[in-house]
Amino acid sequence: MRQEWAVAGFAAFIAVALGSAGAFAEPLIGTVVQKTFKGAVGTRVAATSEPLYFGHEVFAQETVTTPAKGATVMRFHDQTQLQIGANSTVVLDRFVYDANGDSADASIKFTKGVFRYIAGQAKSEDNIKLSTPTTTLTIRGTRFLVSVADDGSTTVAVIDGAVDVQPCGPAKPTHATEGQAYYVSPVCDVSHGSFAAADPAIASDYSSTEDNGGLTGAGSDPSGGSGPPSRGGGGFGGGGGNDHGGGQ
Repeated sequence: MRQEWAVAGFAAFIAVALGSAGAFAEPLIGTVVQKTFKGAVGTRVAATSEPLYFGHEVFAQETVTTPAKGATVMRFHDQTQLQIGANSTVVLDRFVYDANGDSADASIKFTKGVFRYIAGQAKSEDNIKLSTPTTTLTIRGTRFLVSVADDGSTTVAVIDGAVDVQPCGPAKPTHATEGQAYYVSPVCDVSHGSFAAADPAIASDYSSTEDNGGLTGAGSDPSGGSGPPSRGGGGFGGGGGNDHGGGQ
C-alpha cells in the first residue's frame, strides 16, 4: 500500500512540475530567416545562449546579440521583419499577432546597435511598443532605421510611413515622416539628424532569395559590414543639417 502511495505521489509531482514548466515557458514569436550565419546569439530566460542559425525559432523575452561584423534577420508572426546589424543587442519582450483582429501586441527594446524594422501585416499597431534607452517609438505602417549608441543616444530615420518619437523626459513626441531623421541625446534633447546606413545588414530590405546561405562562422561577414560608431546616431550620417549620425 505504501509503495502504491509513493508511486502515486511521485507521478503527481512530475505532473505538477511539467505543468509549471509549461505555464512559464516563453511563447514562440518568430523565426530566423537569414540564411548566412553571421555570429548572432539568442539567450532565453533561464537558459544558455544559442547561435541563431537559419530556421532557428525565437521566443518572448529572448535577448539577441551580434558580434563585430555580425548580423541576423528575424521575422515575426505577422511578417514583421527585424534586421539587426553589428555589435547590437535587442530584447524581444513579446510579439503576439491576432490574425482575426488583424492586430499585434508587441514590445521590443533596442538596447544598442543598428536596426532596420519593416512593419508586417497587422493593421492595428497601437499596441506595438518599441523603445530605446532614450525613446519610445509609436509606428504607423512603417519602415525605419534605428541606431542606439553606447550612451543610449538614439537616431530614428523613417524610410516610409511615420514614427512618433517620444523622448525621455517631459518633452512631447516628434512626428517623423518619410525621409526625416531625428536624434535624441542622452539627456533627452531632440534635434534633426541625417543618415546613411553604413552597415550592409540594414542598408536595404533583406531578401532570402539573394542570400546564398552557408555557415560563415561567428563574426564572419563576407560583405564587410561594420558596427555602429560610439557617437549618437550610430550608422546614420552624411548630408547637411545637424548631423548627429557620425556616419562611417
